[in-house]
Amino acid sequence: MRKRIASLLLILALCFTLLPTAALAADSNKISITTVDELLQFANAVDNGEYDDKTDAVVSLDADLDLTGIAAWTPIGSTFETDGTLRHYFSGKFYGNGHTISNLDFSKNYGKTEYPSFGFFSEVYGAEISGLTIQGKLDVSNPAEAEYVVFGTVAGGAVDSKISDCVSDVSFTDTDKYINGTAALCGWAINSTIEHCQNKGNFSITTDTTSLQMGGIVGLAQNSTVQYCANTGDMTSWTPCTGGIVGQLYQASKIINCYSTGKMVPLGIGNTDFGGIAGIVGAGTEIRHCYFAGEMDLSQYTATIPYKRLGGIAGGVSSDTPVFENNYFMKTENVPACSKYTEAGTAKSLEYMKNEDFYKEITAAGGDYRFNSNGTPLLPAPKYTVSFVVTPAELANVVIKVNGQEVANPVDLEAGTYKVEVSADNCAVFTSDITITADTATHTQTIAMTYLPSDYTMFIGAIAAFLKEVETSPFSDVSTSAYYYKAVKWAQEKGITGGIGNGLFGPNQPCTRAQIVTFLWRAAGSPVVNYAMNMSDVPEGSYYAAAVRWALSEGIATGTTENTFSPDSECTRAQAVAFLFRYAASEAVTLQELVSGFSDADSVPGYALPAMNWALAEEIVQGNGSKLMPNDSCTRAQIVTFLFRAYQGK
Repeated sequence: MRKRIASLLLILALCFTLLPTAALAADSNKISITTVDELLQFANAVDNGEYDDKTDAVVSLDADLDLTGIAAWTPIGSTFETDGTLRHYFSGKFYGNGHTISNLDFSKNYGKTEYPSFGFFSEVYGAEISGLTIQGKLDVSNPAEAEYVVFGTVAGGAVDSKISDCVSDVSFTDTDKYINGTAALCGWAINSTIEHCQNKGNFSITTDTTSLQMGGIVGLAQNSTVQYCANTGDMTSWTPCTGGIVGQLYQASKIINCYSTGKMVPLGIGNTDFGGIAGIVGAGTEIRHCYFAGEMDLSQYTATIPYKRLGGIAGGVSSDTPVFENNYFMKTENVPACSKYTEAGTAKSLEYMKNEDFYKEITAAGGDYRFNSNGTPLLPAPKYTVSFVVTPAELANVVIKVNGQEVANPVDLEAGTYKVEVSADNCAVFTSDITITADTATHTQTIAMTYLPSDYTMFIGAIAAFLKEVETSPFSDVSTSAYYYKAVKWAQEKGITGGIGNGLFGPNQPCTRAQIVTFLWRAAGSPVVNYAMNMSDVPEGSYYAAAVRWALSEGIATGTTENTFSPDSECTRAQAVAFLFRYAASEAVTLQELVSGFSDADSVPGYALPAMNWALAEEIVQGNGSKLMPNDSCTRAQIVTFLFRAYQGK
């Protein structure tokens, strides 16, 4: 065998002398973070000044991280001068690549004098932060030692920076401590852009404060743009400036194409500015193409009617020059769009805002949204700039097609799988599927074209045949000869499953309801949906929470009771096929003999008959001899095989 491999290497060496080659230069400015220890090492490097004004630095988060063992989080950039000036800071690119940092507890260090700016990052300058989800909590338990604390879950402050495609799932709770500062996904933003971000956390500040700006996305925005952002968290607030998107919109800042659906609960006697989109807006500011579709709960609001500092769009206006255009808010008695600018928005019923007429109305006037049959309009999915590196460089008449359409290079694509076709003079046509995700590694696609005719095509064929012969499985318990091998390998490569750990896949283990909807969700591109899920046994932060929310919103699955999903219950083959059928939105197959041809046809549940007929017609399910075994547990090997056949062909 060793001699065979040596011979192969010789053949490869010969072929590579004939094939075009490309030199790959090592990127000395890029680091990869895959462990908590590596994250802490990076934070220490920032505090040591290694990233000051280093705009070409690239930090890539390449794994989900659980910070359960870190009881007191210290922000990245935690060394401040006595006057509050940050001594060292991050200025490069931090790519989260769609990963989550979970169980991050900000509570113990919040409010300490040594951290006047607080969050995952304290302050960033000239930085780009993207594709990052922060999950955790902040319970204000320490007395406010600092006079003013700038807090943002992703960054306390951002200057000349861009934060995109980030999610904050951090609860902020304060019941009796006096606090000042900001509270948001990004505390304050100066000359910065915040886009395609979402806040899911509930903010509750029930003590009276005199100086605090609270927003789902930005606390205080100065000469900055907040666009394509959403807030779904609830806000209970007694703070001077509270907005679903921005607390205080200041100095030529803009909120464009954003929405908030969280419940807003203003407190106090009406001496604070409280708005569905922005708390207070200033000179030269703009709010365009936004809507607030959350409940405005006035049960604890004791202000005098008519309300002077409460609005469905903006609570207060500090200037005569703001611009409001194409904004909408949920109609609530005694709540105007803005007391000073009643034309700031148009009141609509929630029922109207959930139907297609509202979607058409807001988009016809310039809004950029996706129609959502299950609720209010959703934001368009983020797009990533994808570059195709086609080699050799001297090729002529290179044409790139994505899903059959010729595109420019580079091209902006949403996350998903695409069929790519590349042609060039004197070359064989290249065709392949590519998968684009938030991971920046997918944003450059290298394509090596093959000249025709060539003297070395047989070598290439021989090498491919040999590599297929000696192919190894990604899991030690999955044989390359197993009927489900190709399906398992496909699912692993597509990120649908990573196995059960220790290099094992567990092909014969029964699949739970949580696992199956998670597989389906990942196969669908892990879409983020706005859906009020009330399942008591689906905890937020669980690996399957987003998948269950999506499956419920799309009608793919239902709960086992009104408020339970039973995620750990084993799923039968009939249930799994029904999930897949609903996702495919297929028409029922009327050829009943497809099922009736099996000896156990009578055991197929009535609800699953259309799905099972469809699956048989599409050769997704083949049965075991003369039996369908609809009520047997669906194994992990079986469900990935069903998915593979549905997506890849039989």
